[in-house]
Amino acid sequence: MENSVHEWPRHLRWLHTAFAVLITFQLLSELDMHAIWKSVGVTPLQHGLFVAHMAFGALAFGVITLFWWQIIKNPALRRHLFPYAGVHGARIFSDIEGVIRGELPAGGLRGGLPGMVHGGGILVVTAMAISGVIMLMLILSAGLVKPAAFWYQPPHYVHSLLSNLLWAYWVGHVFMALAHSLQNSRILRIFVP
Repeated sequence: MENSVHEWPRHLRWLHTAFAVLITFQLLSELDMHAIWKSVGVTPLQHGLFVAHMAFGALAFGVITLFWWQIIKNPALRRHLFPYAGVHGARIFSDIEGVIRGELPAGGLRGGLPGMVHGGGILVVTAMAISGVIMLMLILSAGLVKPAAFWYQPPHYVHSLLSNLLWAYWVGHVFMALAHSLQNSRILRIFVP
């Protein structure tokens, strides 16, 4: 495996680190949080987790917006995350063949299987962030009480459904990072902006 961490520009490593922290908090906080309008059998910590989830979710929305700005202005990043044509797309199949043989794909902005998986993760996180911001706006406009179900249920359903996908992505991402780090510990430099 080649060491291509240096291909990731410093500002993208900062955004990646922010993602790692915020998304990990969001996933872990959802495990025990309860909406602030629920009171029976709910502790103040669970309400606090809900408020923190909303606040950090808004921050995560800002980070994903910055990341999309980088995707729009950086063709190499765009080709990496959405490698559906040319050499970047052809690497998807060669990477899959390598994984079947027990070889991990190289890192860096090269497209292929890692890029396609990262791009899918960006799309899931984006949909989560958008549905979360819609719910936050509905909660705030309702005066921090439960919004009308007609408006609240569709984004809540999308948010809940995608959280399962995001958990699977997060577990897989952590597993693959650890597997890569066993081959080459320098891969973890992505967390050193």
